[in-house]
Formats: sequence, structure tokens, C-alpha cells
Amino acid sequence: MSSSDNILHIYFVLDRSGSMQSIADDVIGGFNRFLAEQKADGADAVMTLVQFDSQDSHEVVNDATPIAEVAELSPQSFVPRAATPLFDAMGHTIADATIRAEQRAGTGEPPETILFVTFTDGLENQSVEYTRDKIFELITKREASGWTFAYLGANQDSYAEGASMGYAAASTRNWAATPTGAADAFGSVSSSVLRRRRQLRTGEAFDHRDLFEDDKPGETTVHRS
Repeated sequence: MSSSDNILHIYFVLDRSGSMQSIADDVIGGFNRFLAEQKADGADAVMTLVQFDSQDSHEVVNDATPIAEVAELSPQSFVPRAATPLFDAMGHTIADATIRAEQRAGTGEPPETILFVTFTDGLENQSVEYTRDKIFELITKREASGWTFAYLGANQDSYAEGASMGYAAASTRNWAATPTGAADAFGSVSSSVLRRRRQLRTGEAFDHRDLFEDDKPGETTVHRS
């Protein structure tokens, strides 16, 4: 499955809860390196960046912004606080992405290839609008239409947690909530996104349920059930 003329739309859902405070600088640095690598790879990508915590479960920092125009994170724009409404953050962002895809189809614009990345260091604990079952339903439905969903989690068994929300194991990875762990995780997702962009350009076939293709250096050891 591929299309050489598709733009890759990266939806990046970034945990900004209080537990991220101890590695805030590492998250900022890792994200900025990821962003720089994507910018250097060309203009055929756009990004929607959403930060979340229980004070704001859906802060849209960038909305379908051309990759070259996405601003770096800073200590002023990434300020960890409060709790983790993971389901609400994901649910609202999937809804945004669905609306955009439907609007583009309605106006005859070419479809975008959708990559939905969730990056968190903790488990759901504060959602009020979306449940685990609803997120599973949404992901399963969108994945069936070719969307890729990637889950990167720390302080948990991301494979068990991700599977319970509908994420494929091949697009899931654990990361350690340490400077090195954050760097490894962002590096892994960046190289995987670069590979996906190359596949789209060249028309190379790929499995949309396998973002990482086993490219998970430094991953923490877990039981993958």
C-alpha cells in the first residue's frame, strides 16, 4: 500500500502531564531533533501537534502545518503539569483527523497518508469523554482504512496497554523515562517516519500496521503478550 503523491500527515499527541517534569528538557530536545530531521527530508509532510494534560486535554499547537513551518518546542511551550487524560487527548485528535479527511474528500483534494503517534510516560487517569473501549473502536476503524497508529509508552508495558487500545505491536515500543530513553524513543520514531516518507515517494509497498519495522534501539525489555 503506497502512493507516491501523498503528503504524510503526522498527528503527534504528546503527553504534558506532571510526571514528564523530570525529563522535560530531554523531551524537548528529542522532539526538536525529530522535527529537524523531518524538515531536512523535504516538504512532503505536514504536522498536527497536540499536547495534553488534565488542565487542557487537547491543546492544538500546530494544525496541519507544513513541516518546514512547525516551531521547535521550548521550556515556555512545553510545561509539564497535572494528570493524564490520554483517552480524551487521543479521541479528540482522531476526531479532528477524521473531519479533515472527510472535508478533503468532499472538496476533491487528494487524501493524505495518516500517521498518528502517541508519546506518553504514564497511564490514563483523568479522561471524562472517551473510554478505552471507544478508543479501541476508533483506532480499529481508522486503521482499517489505512491509517497508521504508533504508541510509545514509558513506565508501563506498552505492548499490553497499546493492544488494549487497538495499537498493533509492530507500531508499539517501550521507552525508559530517562534522558537516554527519551533520546532513543524519539530517534526511533524519527528514523521510522523518514523510512515511511521514502516508501511513499518511491512507491515501495509497506505494512501500514508496522511503523517501526523492528527499528527499536534501546527499547526496554517487556513481556509481549
